[in-house]
Amino acid sequence: MSARFRALLVDDEAPARARLRTLLAAHPEVEIVGEASQVAEAARQCARLHPSLLFLDIQMPREDGFALLPKLEEVPAVIFVTAYDRFAVRAFEVNAADYLLKPVHPDRLALALQRLAAAPALESDTPAKLAMDDTVFLRSDRGLRVVPVGEITHIEAEENYTLVHVADGTAVLVRKGIAHWEGSLPAEAFVRVHRSLIVNHRAVRSLVAESRESARLEMVGCATPLILARRASLRLRRSLEG
Repeated sequence: MSARFRALLVDDEAPARARLRTLLAAHPEVEIVGEASQVAEAARQCARLHPSLLFLDIQMPREDGFALLPKLEEVPAVIFVTAYDRFAVRAFEVNAADYLLKPVHPDRLALALQRLAAAPALESDTPAKLAMDDTVFLRSDRGLRVVPVGEITHIEAEENYTLVHVADGTAVLVRKGIAHWEGSLPAEAFVRVHRSLIVNHRAVRSLVAESRESARLEMVGCATPLILARRASLRLRRSLEG
């Protein structure tokens, strides 16, 4: 069978990488495309090899494994591998696919790969379906932010980009079209009211008609109200009432 995952092994200890390589030999769905012993090296390998999966140690010299993710142009699936379980909560805060403790047990590795294979996020042509308590990576030219889905208030289209507004009043311009967000954000909270605007109706402060043709929308964290045309305001109002 052809490999489904192109994996990069990142660990400062060569014996740990060798053990993981041995265990992965039993999984033909995984092709190991490279290894790295530190964050800077791993970032270069990712840029060159474009892995779809990282086995990432956390405690390494100079920088820990968490420091790698903001350096990546594309963030692949991540399985953290570490000797310390105290990092587990932080690992899942950055949307890790799984978290393995050293020494890695073969059965636990197999379970991690099964979970990964079942994850919709791995379907490259289909946006991953998100839940309100998930977190998302917002990558811009200024770096990478990790934001809870529920903290996104609204998203505005900017040609082939989108401006993602967050409840703390900040906004991040990311290289994703608005159709991507429409396909991935949870429908129970987010509604596309216009071809260029998605609104989290749970973050709406007020929606007030200004005339028969427009309404003023005030959002959490947004100092300037948005002006909606009649059709967009009706869509949002129906979502709020529903």
